[in-house]
Amino acid sequence: MGWMGPVVDGQEHEGWVVPLFADGAQGAGTSSARGRLIARRPDDGPCNGDRVRLTYRDGSTAEGVWQDGTILRGDGIVHSHTSGQVRREVIDQAEQWRPDAAVVGWAAGCTCGWRGTPWTRVPVAEPADPAARRLATAGPWADLEAADENRVMTEWRRHIAGWQSLEDVEQAAARQAAAARALDEAVRAALAAGASWADIGRAAGMTSRSATERWSTRD
Repeated sequence: MGWMGPVVDGQEHEGWVVPLFADGAQGAGTSSARGRLIARRPDDGPCNGDRVRLTYRDGSTAEGVWQDGTILRGDGIVHSHTSGQVRREVIDQAEQWRPDAAVVGWAAGCTCGWRGTPWTRVPVAEPADPAARRLATAGPWADLEAADENRVMTEWRRHIAGWQSLEDVEQAAARQAAAARALDEAVRAALAAGASWADIGRAAGMTSRSATERWSTRD
């Protein structure tokens, strides 16, 4: 997508400029000659082109492509309101694309689900005003200039600041644990080579007694 952020507790925080549309739809961060790919959640209801599975009370199922309230199979049409249906699930979402011209604004987005305050797209004939959160593109496409993209993503950088700090803590803790393991291994090697606890204590910056208490029971 674009802006790599921290990974904390297995959760990614990757940011991107989210294209916004007049009906509330949002872009997924992918663009092509077809326009902008629309983001859809796994729990969204079926849209035309989705592959759908219907499950009935008797345990039987029917699968097909959703089209205007019906599913289309190779052997005919099965209506979504067929008697006895107890579950309808989307098993494969169709891609949905919209033209760049339909983008009405942008917001900072994060893979954790967070969204920033929207910025409005200004028509080409009107002047942009970043102070009023009004931005323009250089042509018909919905890609922002680098400076404007940075303006939008400022909120995302604030959003991840706390997560970034936690990632720094995790990384520091991991380094500390690795150093402790390396020290334990070095002490075991020194003992095997005949070093005394007094020698080990001096090398580790502690007393002989502290060294003995720390490592004599490790093995």
